[in-house]
Amino acid sequence: MAEPSAQLDEGLELQANGEYDLAIEAFLGLLADSPTASQAREAHYRLAETYLLDQQYAAAAAAWEQFLAQYPDDDRLPDAQLMAARAYHATNEWQKALPYYEAYLAARTVLADMVYEWIGDAHAALAVGSADMEAGLKEAIAAYRQAVQAVPARSARVGLLEKIAGVYVALGDHESAVAEYDAILAVARIDGYRARIEYQAGQALEAAGQIEAAHGRYRRALDRYPQEEYAYISLIRLVDAGIAVDEFQRGLVDYYAGEQYPDAYPAAIAAFDRYLATGPGEKSDEALYRKALCQRALEQPQAAMQTLEALIAGYPESDWLAPAWLAKGAAYATIGDTEAAVKTYRDAAAFFPADALAPQALWRAAVLREGERRYADAADLFRELQASFPSFEDASDALWRSGFAYYRAGDQQQAVESWQILLEGYPRSAYRAKVLYWLGKLGAEPAEGDGYWVQLVTSDPNDYYALRVKQIESGEPLTGERLVREPVQAPAWDPAAYAAEILPWLRGWTEVPTGTQSLDLPAAWARRVDLRRGEALLDVGLRREALTAFDGARTAAWDDPLALAQLSVYFTDKGLPGLAARCAARLAGLWPEGGLYAAPQALRRVVYPLAYTDLLSAAAQEYDLDPLLLAALIRQESLFEKAAESYAGARGLGQVMPATGQGIANSLGLEDFSLDDLYRPSVSVEFGAFYLSVQMRRFDQQLLIALAAYNGGPGNTLRWLEAGGDDLDLFVEVITASQSRLYLQLVYQHYLVYEDLYRSTGS
Repeated sequence: MAEPSAQLDEGLELQANGEYDLAIEAFLGLLADSPTASQAREAHYRLAETYLLDQQYAAAAAAWEQFLAQYPDDDRLPDAQLMAARAYHATNEWQKALPYYEAYLAARTVLADMVYEWIGDAHAALAVGSADMEAGLKEAIAAYRQAVQAVPARSARVGLLEKIAGVYVALGDHESAVAEYDAILAVARIDGYRARIEYQAGQALEAAGQIEAAHGRYRRALDRYPQEEYAYISLIRLVDAGIAVDEFQRGLVDYYAGEQYPDAYPAAIAAFDRYLATGPGEKSDEALYRKALCQRALEQPQAAMQTLEALIAGYPESDWLAPAWLAKGAAYATIGDTEAAVKTYRDAAAFFPADALAPQALWRAAVLREGERRYADAADLFRELQASFPSFEDASDALWRSGFAYYRAGDQQQAVESWQILLEGYPRSAYRAKVLYWLGKLGAEPAEGDGYWVQLVTSDPNDYYALRVKQIESGEPLTGERLVREPVQAPAWDPAAYAAEILPWLRGWTEVPTGTQSLDLPAAWARRVDLRRGEALLDVGLRREALTAFDGARTAAWDDPLALAQLSVYFTDKGLPGLAARCAARLAGLWPEGGLYAAPQALRRVVYPLAYTDLLSAAAQEYDLDPLLLAALIRQESLFEKAAESYAGARGLGQVMPATGQGIANSLGLEDFSLDDLYRPSVSVEFGAFYLSVQMRRFDQQLLIALAAYNGGPGNTLRWLEAGGDDLDLFVEVITASQSRLYLQLVYQHYLVYEDLYRSTGS
């Protein structure tokens, strides 16, 4: 049987890995094995904490009650009280939560805004159906008011003000609700949110019997924010009430709503027709243009072309002529008449050479030719675009695509010419490394100086294309053969050793106060509200909210090298590798004499963190992968932040999408899987490893192809393979999802960096 101290360490590691059931088992086992008093105290605390993290709220509440009763002198008492309150809150036991919230506030105020908001939520919930609902709702308002006073940022108050307005609506005090909505509008800046608040103010005014004022709010929403959803909803309220609305504005609002509400497009066409029927007006040309776009959206391309012709013929001086020509080209493309579409796009570029849309017209024509696999024609159009509009923001992109299209057409001489024009005319282009690689691949030689591959490897040795050159020249395979399956272990984190390596480097290029021997945060930084708030949130298990708070400090240090170095230590100590990596990467970027890959090794290891090595090693063994490849994938996905969530909804270390996660869970036979499990490192690492291993097997152990499939999906990858044939470089470039192409390139880069940092050195 393990020693109690070992059981405690095991439980803490299991908790950090998100293996909550096993962590609970370890803590309960320790408590049953006659631990010391200090071990028992820690086990009780961590047991309750783990129940809360595992969303076993009733068990968490009971465990916190036990801890609070047994250890009333514990330094963490306020944190325990707040977590007990959150557990009761989650089980809708509002009355039990309230005293713990108040006890926390009596001891600490750093999270006062959040706690007062939760108190307000509790009072509002208790008031529903109670004998004295009015008194309860007023208590809720009072708590929300205190939260407003305590909230750090003025812009963050709007959510609280909206809750107060909602309570006033529940009380039937609609005038007070409108006052709160107006207070929100004085602060809010996002159009969609402002439109919704205007609508809600209109609703409150309607309920108060102030119909004309309500209609004014609805009208303001659709006049000021026609692109927003609540402009459309406000329009419906006005139309249903029989209120006249300007037909052009009505059509405009319906047009913008069409993507979300299918019935809106026909309504927009009808409104624009009514507007046009009154005779030529100030916005008749725009009405025709918008009407044509609605017709296109309804898959009526012939009707759209007729409408556009009416605009082109009837309004020769209109500012909407160039957009109309582009829309006409798109209509031809929709019906499959690419010849007419290309001609229309080229005419548009010729007729309106000074318009910002002119180069876009040629771009569209070239893309159409690419889609037809008429690569030589596409290449000519891209070349024409750059020659005609050399200052166009995507001119270097056009030259890259011109050369690539010539290559696919079999005209290597013209491909080389396009790419050489790019290198000469756009030396800072993002396509430089790619072009150097392809010129070298084709055997081209520059007029003078080193060969293209030598230039590439010399100027940017860690770029994907330079690494590809090295891989080709070394004969190293890009298959499962190159993977090393042995477990990995990161060197122990030593802040003193880190400072000893970083401080001399810093002194070489920036000011460091005399006598500085460590990278501890100075007192002025330690007192910052965002850091204190982040620490408090982290202490009560609110990691995602803590990340937001901590990020304020990272932003404040953006141009301060010493502060960035100090924060890289601080965040590493806090177990926040993603924030530490961002600080360290920015620090390397500020170094005027080099870059990240020439920076001290200690700094690079912070930029490329290696956490959860036990999970990475176990998953690599189970799924026949390299743990450092998994580390590279996780760094690209989440920067090793287990609470990460993308705008699209991908979650956890491996940024697995919910639908993909459910499919993997089904494949692994996990019957009790929930989507929140994706935030658990143990689940996220295994799911990522499983999914990557599936792609490796599906695509014959081809590393880059498997990475493309991991990000872009196997179906898309099969199509890219069909277009690329046996040429791996061609496969990479024909990936139509640029995110997937960049993804595989970056993960490959990261993989080699991880090998250099954690395997090549033998440490």
